[in-house]
Amino acid sequence: MRSRVNNRRGLLGLVLLAGVVVVLVAGWMLFSELRDPGQEEFPALDSSPVVEAPNGHAYQYVAAPNIGWDAARTGAAKRTYKGRHGYLAAIDDQAEFDFVLQKVFPEDDTDVTYIGGRQTAPGEWRWVTGPDAAADGGKGLLFWQGYERGHVADGRFALWMFSAFQHGGKWDVAKVCCVTLFSYRRRMFSTSLGNGDTDEGVAGYLVEFGN
Repeated sequence: MRSRVNNRRGLLGLVLLAGVVVVLVAGWMLFSELRDPGQEEFPALDSSPVVEAPNGHAYQYVAAPNIGWDAARTGAAKRTYKGRHGYLAAIDDQAEFDFVLQKVFPEDDTDVTYIGGRQTAPGEWRWVTGPDAAADGGKGLLFWQGYERGHVADGRFALWMFSAFQHGGKWDVAKVCCVTLFSYRRRMFSTSLGNGDTDEGVAGYLVEFGN
């Protein structure tokens, strides 16, 4: 009789131990899913060739690790293609966005890539490069108002990633200035401090050559 009791106790102990192991493994898996994975790393891309679009514009990705937004704007303005001066790209609609992703970045994801948008006032996002810069008395072309609950302006285009607008911390909405293309499973608009901070992983900038 005592042997049977001991066997039952041993079996119960094994069951309890197995249950504890299952709970610990499940907790570890859940923690692994929820924790911040840290800065995502992407393969470094070389500068692309100039790619011509059907609308008569052309585009080029320029590799420039950890460059600031102002320096990128200056660098873009120094580039020419078929007699046309470059500027940081202003992506005005879905068709233009799709072309850039499919033709300029056809396969590889990139880290932070500057384009020509800026926050010119709290919650006011404008294209401030190229022809769009002259809109609204020189303020630039307004394309988004607000933050994560904002809206496109006058039928313009924007496709923001979920973490573009943060409240608090290093990338608080009051501290970011500049619009970027950033890949996190899918390339979308995001925001940047614009100063080349190495924590952001700036890879370069996108140049547009207008008509």
